[in-house]
Amino acid sequence: MAEKDMTEKALEAFNDVFADILNNLLFHGQKRIPETELEQGRERSIYRGEKSLREQERDTSKYWRKNNIRIAYIGLENETEAEDDMPLRIIGYDGAAYRDQIAYEKDPNGIRKKTPDRYPVVTLVLYFGYQKHWTKARTLYEAIGDHMDHDLMPFVND
Repeated sequence: MAEKDMTEKALEAFNDVFADILNNLLFHGQKRIPETELEQGRERSIYRGEKSLREQERDTSKYWRKNNIRIAYIGLENETEAEDDMPLRIIGYDGAAYRDQIAYEKDPNGIRKKTPDRYPVVTLVLYFGYQKHWTKARTLYEAIGDHMDHDLMPFVND
């Protein structure tokens, strides 16, 4: 299984392949993202768990940059087995990417200002299970299941 994962990652690392996947899955085949506008993204992030530092790693990610402006950060996750915790993992990846966008610099007067880089984060899960359909959680609500208090649902991002 690790060999398949390495092959998928190696193939998706090519900008033309990555662009084809995105254009087909996100834009119904329209060529919205040219391969020339993609650049390698950060695939590793570190966070503090309850007891220690932990690392999380995306399978493949790219920045979509157009005219020197970041349009989006897009990650692909390859799965051969359905997994209930996938929505939780994606929130971790996306949260780390949004956290990276929180940056400040000082202007010439020494006043702290936000840096202008703010862009959406998109994560797609490519499921390669060929023996059965994905039957596990697809949303955060599904992953939390019966532990979700229905009165809290309007306040929980799904």
